[in-house]
Amino acid sequence: MKRSVPVILVALLAFLLLGSVSASQNPVLWKGTLCENVKYQKSIEAVALTNGTVYAACSYRQVVGSKGLVEIYYLGNLAAFSLNGTKLWQNSSGYTVKLVPVRGGLLVGSFGGLLKFNNLGRVVATYDVLNKLYDFAISGETAYLVDGDFYVSGNRTSYRGHVYAVKLNGNFTPLWNITFNDMLTRIRVGGVIYASSGFPSGYVGKWQFGSLYGISRQGKLLWNVSFGHWVRDLEVWKGNAVLGTGWDNSKGRLYVVSPSGKVLLNESLFYTEDILILNDTAYVSGYDGKNGTLVAVELPSGKTLWERKFPYRVKVLAYTDGVLLAGTGRFVSKAENGTTYVYSVGNLYAINPKDGKTLGELPNTGYVRSIAVRGNEAVIGTASSTFYVVNVDAMKGSQKSSICGPGFIVLLAVAVLLLRRFT
Repeated sequence: MKRSVPVILVALLAFLLLGSVSASQNPVLWKGTLCENVKYQKSIEAVALTNGTVYAACSYRQVVGSKGLVEIYYLGNLAAFSLNGTKLWQNSSGYTVKLVPVRGGLLVGSFGGLLKFNNLGRVVATYDVLNKLYDFAISGETAYLVDGDFYVSGNRTSYRGHVYAVKLNGNFTPLWNITFNDMLTRIRVGGVIYASSGFPSGYVGKWQFGSLYGISRQGKLLWNVSFGHWVRDLEVWKGNAVLGTGWDNSKGRLYVVSPSGKVLLNESLFYTEDILILNDTAYVSGYDGKNGTLVAVELPSGKTLWERKFPYRVKVLAYTDGVLLAGTGRFVSKAENGTTYVYSVGNLYAINPKDGKTLGELPNTGYVRSIAVRGNEAVIGTASSTFYVVNVDAMKGSQKSSICGPGFIVLLAVAVLLLRRFT
C-alpha cells in the first residue's frame, strides 16, 4: 500500500500544476460573419441583442470612378441570428450606424434615414433625411434624429445639419425639423433635447468646430454653447448633458452642461471616443496620442477616480452584470505585391468599474467598433466582417490564473513531506 502513495501524490501534483491552467471557460460562444465577399473595407458598426435574437450590421463604402469622376456609395447589410448562431434573415440596410430593438422589430439608423425592420427582416417604415444620419434617440413614442455633412468649395468649408422629430407610428409621421449651419452628429434627450456637432468616427480633417444645442420638445432652439472642437460623444446625467471633445487625435475636454445651457464642468482630458455613465460616475474612453485611455470621473466634481492605459485606442464601452466592457483597436496598413491592404487589430477587456483593474481579456478580436449587452451575454462587432457572441462571466476568468499563491505553497510543502515519509 505504501508504494501506491507516491504515485497518488505525483498525480495530485500534476493536477495542481497542469489542471488548473486549462480549466478556464472559452468566453466566445460563437463567431459570425457578414459581407465576407465584399472587397471594400467593411466594419460591423452596429450590433444589438434581445432575449432571442442577435443583430449585426455590416457597413462599407463602394467607390466608383477615377480621375475626378469619383462617386461614393454608402452600403451595408443587416442580418438577424438566433442565440445559437443560426442565420434567420438578411436584408440590405445601407451604411448602418445604430440599432435599437423595439416592440415588433428593430429600428435602424442608416446614412439615408431611419428604418424599421419587422421580425421577419422586412422594412415596414422609413423616414428619409437630407444629409447623412449619424444618430437618433427615443423618448416615449417619438424618435429624435440628427443628420449632417460638410461641403468644400475652394478654400471655403460649409456645414449643414438638421434635427428631426418623428412619431413612431406605423408610417413614421414627421412632427417637426430644424435646420442648422452645422454638422450635427449626436443627439440625446435629457432636461431638453441635446444635439451636438463635430466630425464623427472615421473622419479626419483640419477643420475645427463643435457646439451643443438645447432644443425644446416642441422644436424650438433654446440656446447653444460653442466649444471650438468636435463633440465626439454625448450622454445625459440627471438631465444634464455630458460630452467629450477631441482634436489633434490626442487632446480633448470633458464638459457637463445644464438644461439651461450653463457649463457646470470643464475639465482637460484626451481625445474622446465613448462615454458611459453609471450612477454618478462617467467612464470616458479614447486616445491620448500614445495609448488608449479609459478614465472614471466623479460627477459633478470632475475628480478622477482611476485611469487605465491600453495598447490601442479604447473605442467603445458597455456595462452589464457588474462588468465594464472596453473594446480597443486600430487599423494597420500593409503593402503586399503592390497592393495596400488594411487590417484591424484589437482586444476586448472586462474591467472592474470600481477600480479599473482587468478582470479578463479576449485577445485578437480585431478592432472592436460596437458592443451590445443583455444579461450575461454580449455581441461584439469588429472592423471587418466578423462579430462575436461572448459569455461575460467567462470573460471574468479569461486571465491566466496563478497557481503560486500561499495556499498552493502550503499544499506543495505537505505533499513533499508525505512523499519523503512514504519513500
